[in-house]
Amino acid sequence: MRLYQTIILLVVVINSAAFAEHEEFALCKPFSEIAPPRPDLPPSVGDFVRLSGDNAVVLEKQGTSTFRGNVFVQRGEQILSTPHVIYDRNKDIAEAEGNFTFWDSDYVISGSSVQLRQENQGEMKNVEYWLLNRRARGQAEKLTKDSKDIVSLEQASYTTCDPDKEYWRLDAGSLTLDKASAIGTARHVKLRILDVPVFYFPYLSFPIGDERKSGFLTPRLGTSDETGVEFSIPYYFNLAPNYDATFTPRLMSRRGILLRSEFRYLTQASGGELNFEYLPHDNAFGEDRGSLVFRHNGLIGKRWLTDININYASDRRYFEELGNNISVASITHLERRADLTYIGYGWGLLGRLQTFQTLDQNPAARPYQRLPQLLFKTYLPERNRQFNLELQAEGVRFDRDISVVEGPIGNRFDIESIFSFPWRTPGTFVVPKLSLRYTRYDLDNVAADDKTTHNRFLFTFSTDSGLFLERDVNWLGTDLVQTLEPRLFYRYTPYRDQADIPVFDTAKYDLSFLQLFSENRFSGADRVDDGHQVSFGLTSRLLGSTTGVEHLRASVGEIFYFRDRRVTLPGQFDETDSSSSIIAELATEFAKGWRASSTVRWNPHAQNTEHTVLRLRYHPEQERIFNVSYRLRDNSLEQTDISFHWSLGRRWNILGRWNYSLPSEKTLESVVGLEYSSCCWSIRAITRRYLNNIDGLSYLNGFFLQFQLKGLGSFGKKADSFLEQRIPGYHDEF
Repeated sequence: MRLYQTIILLVVVINSAAFAEHEEFALCKPFSEIAPPRPDLPPSVGDFVRLSGDNAVVLEKQGTSTFRGNVFVQRGEQILSTPHVIYDRNKDIAEAEGNFTFWDSDYVISGSSVQLRQENQGEMKNVEYWLLNRRARGQAEKLTKDSKDIVSLEQASYTTCDPDKEYWRLDAGSLTLDKASAIGTARHVKLRILDVPVFYFPYLSFPIGDERKSGFLTPRLGTSDETGVEFSIPYYFNLAPNYDATFTPRLMSRRGILLRSEFRYLTQASGGELNFEYLPHDNAFGEDRGSLVFRHNGLIGKRWLTDININYASDRRYFEELGNNISVASITHLERRADLTYIGYGWGLLGRLQTFQTLDQNPAARPYQRLPQLLFKTYLPERNRQFNLELQAEGVRFDRDISVVEGPIGNRFDIESIFSFPWRTPGTFVVPKLSLRYTRYDLDNVAADDKTTHNRFLFTFSTDSGLFLERDVNWLGTDLVQTLEPRLFYRYTPYRDQADIPVFDTAKYDLSFLQLFSENRFSGADRVDDGHQVSFGLTSRLLGSTTGVEHLRASVGEIFYFRDRRVTLPGQFDETDSSSSIIAELATEFAKGWRASSTVRWNPHAQNTEHTVLRLRYHPEQERIFNVSYRLRDNSLEQTDISFHWSLGRRWNILGRWNYSLPSEKTLESVVGLEYSSCCWSIRAITRRYLNNIDGLSYLNGFFLQFQLKGLGSFGKKADSFLEQRIPGYHDEF
């Protein structure tokens, strides 16, 4: 029997511990100061075993061999050191009397004695181990290998802390690991913090490989004004390799017990999930409450695709008061949609059923339902210096409850053909384009003197052109490439009176630099812009001559109109200005770690700034980021936003966000957090205060606490997505 082989099998369980990156343990002592140092021996060659000792006695008749004094058994990178080894050939038993230490590339293990028996059996006593790649260590009074696949440990422990600062430790009275079934079982498990038991589990079953297994997941703890103190602990059901479920009771001191279930499935051609929440009786609300989310997408055959998204809430304040993710508190509409798509060769067909549940109290906020909608579109590659054809068509039925929102409903058919002849070179492009569009409406629920049928036929001619000029420059000792990119865009669409056509799903685009070069200033088919105009834009960039990094980009542009724009949305007036607002954009990385950008929209006719966005970010390293921004829109919105995540040293981080409205002089949201990290544990505390509704009078407060035992798991309410949304550029790794 080979001694090194059995020792590897005896400690394979240790390698099933949770993996942790070395960066996570940067505050710990290196294992070279904790684990026994590896002997400086040259590696053995191939699979040969090298055995050495101060002396050896071989008794051939008795069938025993004895090695004494500085015994080393070596194979490749594996080394066993012990003062005394006896091998009984007749009983097939090898014993290492006295202390031993075993080194491998991934771990070190030592003990007071080891006995290796036939049929893959063996025993170790007073074991201590160190996992080098996982930065973990532990002990066991006895480790027994019962068979080829089963290992048992008695009075075992596991921790990632340094020996002199053992803040937490996991103890188990007994531990059995079955490699064949990839399942481990533990009895009388205790989690100790500062040597004080804080959790006790009489029995645990867990996977010891990559296979999933049913069991409890990390519990969560938090508090807020709406729910009070809340605690939840998920239970995971590993039902099959391709589907599973999670059941989570959520205890809230103000509301009661909410039951949440999640079911996920995956096949070769499809996948999806079903989430259901139910609160039997909300103590504060006084009624039963619940929600449902169902998502599915996949293939039906080779070219048919499905995409289903169904959402439901029992009442309009459900997510505001009970949302498990604080980012969903502002949801106003829940979509219910089923799509069926066919992908052809260069074309696609989409069939859609779409409705909405409106959580907004305003009846006018209820969008139209599409029951059904059919979309056709070609996806042909553009051919340079040749005629190209695009075709898109739509047939849709718009409907909604006319007893709640009075207005027309009906059918819309829209088809558009686009002909183009692009001429592109490395330094220029000219793309003339002609589009022909026909739209028909068949309406119901209209006034007695209004028409029920509308037909509209329009064409649009446009030409998009531009140059790419560049030169080499040297700025502050850096070789750069400067570009100059003028762009000229012409568009003409004749005027058609469209005031009698209802607006089902159309809105006016917000004016931006890219919108200067668009074919229509309206989204949707209910309005076609009557533009006769020319747009001019100019962009210049500074690029790294060898890296291609964009160090600076500046753009400015404006639209010049040849006539008034009489096609408008209901309630709006004709636009008579001879030109649009001037759009200016600037983005730069002016120094290492510094980024700035701005967008300004200035109205030369009213001599005022309609829209301004200024952003500044300082991000010198991973743990340090600072953002400040200013937003102004049409004198109706003016806000400042400051956010940061900043390291105060190796152990402490602070984070925060302050969103402030200047006109109302109110804080819209404030977030303050503190993080502390040591060698083997971390803690994060976050407080949040935010406006709860549009009246600007009601505030909600929340507190989130997250506690992490490195190498084991975390406890508390996760805030990763919440922080990444509120601190731009920040990536949470807590």
